[in-house]
Parts: sequence; structure tokens; C-alpha cells
Amino acid sequence: MKIEIWSDIACPYCYIGKRKMEAALDQFAHKDKVELVWHSYELDPSLPKEALESKIYEYFSIKYKMSYNEAHENMENVTKLAKEVGLDYNFDNLIVANTSDALRLVKLAKEFNLATEAEEILFDAYFVKGEDISDRETLIKLGTAIGLKENSILKILDSDLYKNEIVKDVEFSENELNLQYIPFYLFNNKQIVQGSIPEGDYLKVLTEAYAEWEQKGISQERGDIISGQSCSIDGVCS
Repeated sequence: MKIEIWSDIACPYCYIGKRKMEAALDQFAHKDKVELVWHSYELDPSLPKEALESKIYEYFSIKYKMSYNEAHENMENVTKLAKEVGLDYNFDNLIVANTSDALRLVKLAKEFNLATEAEEILFDAYFVKGEDISDRETLIKLGTAIGLKENSILKILDSDLYKNEIVKDVEFSENELNLQYIPFYLFNNKQIVQGSIPEGDYLKVLTEAYAEWEQKGISQERGDIISGQSCSIDGVCS
């Protein structure tokens, strides 16, 4: 059974949701029959290729017309939520960067069944280690660390490979699925979860979707939408 996921490396709830989903899968008896399919949703394509010198708090306060203190408080709350699932977010050292090349690296990794590994190492680099995920050398280091060949990484960085696929991911999610928030999960082409939800709720949706898939196969209809903590398509995370 497929669980399709739309996310961006710069979405803090996408990493938190990933941890909760993994915890739910670890409790699921049929985990070996579940496939995670990663899709891209770039929150801010307008960011320049070179990382910003300003901190995440300044970026948020300017872009989303909130005070510096409001932005800082928002990030503190997210840090506490991340800590609950074992993630040590470090917004003070976070480098605000364009995620296009990082998302293309995930596309490359998908070709070798390493997309989940790519998502993990990129999330960790961005939110925990304070690395510049728009930087060429950083992407080469991270990609080779999960088993990708350096020449394959250079090939995408020196071209427009996978850019169209990212555009298609976004267009399909908005036009066909009415995506408004990420992380966005589609279980067996039916059940929709927008946002990070409690671990037990992931397990409940997973169990129900799997039972239907086992009985009827891939669903041809959309189900109800479950909402959680998320980033909206205009980039506001709350």
C-alpha cells in the first residue's frame, strides 16, 4: 500500500510528522507491505540560490509581517514540539536557503530507493546541524553519505534535471488534491492528512487504509481530511 507524502525540507512539521509516522509504522504489523512515496512541495521558490545572511526570525518577520518576537516565540514552540519526538531543532543556527536543489536531490535518491534516507539527512542538516542545504558541496556530502554517486549528484546540480517533476508535484497536489498545507499525506489514494498529527492518529489512519487496500485494492475515491500542525502553502508554519 502506498502512502504518498508532499513536503519541503524547510517545513519543520514535515520532519516532526516524519518521526511520528515512522513510530506508527514501527507498531504496524504489515509495515513491510507499506511504501512511502515522497513528493515535493517547495514553500518559497522565490528565495535566492545563495543562502540568506539573516536569521530565520528576521526572514519570518519580514516575509509574513509579524514582529521579531512573534517569530521567535513561534520557533520556540516548534522547538518544544520537535523535542517531544527526539529532534533537537536549532533555529538560532538555521540557514535560510532555497530548497530546490535539495528537493532535486531527493528525486535522484528516489531513483535508487533512497528517498526516505535523503529526506532524513536533509532535514537533520537543515533543522539540527545548521547546514546550508542550498550549497553545492553540502549536497554532495549529504548525497554521498546515503550512497549516491558524486557524479550523479553533479549531473543534477549542473542541469535542470527533476525541476519539471517538482513543478508537476506541486500542480497535481493543488489541482487534483486541493493541497493547502504540508506535510500532506495521501493513504492508498483516499485518506488525506494535512499536517503533523499524533502518533496514535497516524496508526489509526494507517490501519484503516491498509484494511481497505487489502480488501479492495487501490481506492478510487477520496476520503475525509484530517488536519494537524502544518505549514500553509504561503509558508506560514503554525
